[in-house]
Amino acid sequence: MKTSLWRRIILIALISTGFGLTSVFSGRSVFAQETRRSVRRVSVPVATGQSAASPVLIELSPGYGVNISFIPTGETVEKVWFDNPSFATLDVDGCLSGLGRECQQNAATVLHLRRINSLNMPGLPKTNSTLLTVVTAGVAGRRVYMFRVAMGNKNSQYHTVEVTPKETPEVIANNPPRMTSVLTQYQDSQMISRGLIVAQQQRLIRRDSPLWKRIENFLVSVKAGEPIEVAAAKSGISLQLVKRLQELGKTSPVPPPLQAS
Repeated sequence: MKTSLWRRIILIALISTGFGLTSVFSGRSVFAQETRRSVRRVSVPVATGQSAASPVLIELSPGYGVNISFIPTGETVEKVWFDNPSFATLDVDGCLSGLGRECQQNAATVLHLRRINSLNMPGLPKTNSTLLTVVTAGVAGRRVYMFRVAMGNKNSQYHTVEVTPKETPEVIANNPPRMTSVLTQYQDSQMISRGLIVAQQQRLIRRDSPLWKRIENFLVSVKAGEPIEVAAAKSGISLQLVKRLQELGKTSPVPPPLQAS
């Protein structure tokens, strides 16, 4: 009875505030789209460290591989350094000198990382993460990309990290003002955290879903002072989802935890 009453109260509150059923169903669509995403897009400024404080994180789960594609940039990979290969293997789609073969011309555009059982390698410490450095060449010249590769405990959230030549529409659409110009970074993170709780209680998202983990990573970055646009791109979520969470945190009442009637 309590659960049913609270749901009625929420529905009345949504309608009275102009939020309406359309927003409820569109909200479900936003979360569904985010859950289905299997390609994570990262812009060149973020991947090269020009607009991010730390390297892009790539988590490898047991039994799953992750691709890093430079096809959208039109660049070819010249050199890679994988600091600690004790828990992952690295392969490429073309030929790349230094990976057990000699090449007349380097022509790799996609890297493939695969998790393996940890090996004891003399001279290498046992760690759960390492740095992958990629040197590319293209029309714009040579670039250095950095990725932090780490062990993941859950199923992979995506199968491909796609490096895009500029800020994607998710991050910059016609150069809008930064979201943090309206509210302080702290206020934004608090509102989004509140929206995440509301989304869970409205059964828009599950705590054990990969999307929940991506949102948590996003919130950690924002609370650490990283701009919302950059944190969203690094965590693999869209600004549309961020705005949706802000709406939920701003306009929706937060009911108490659901209890069995």
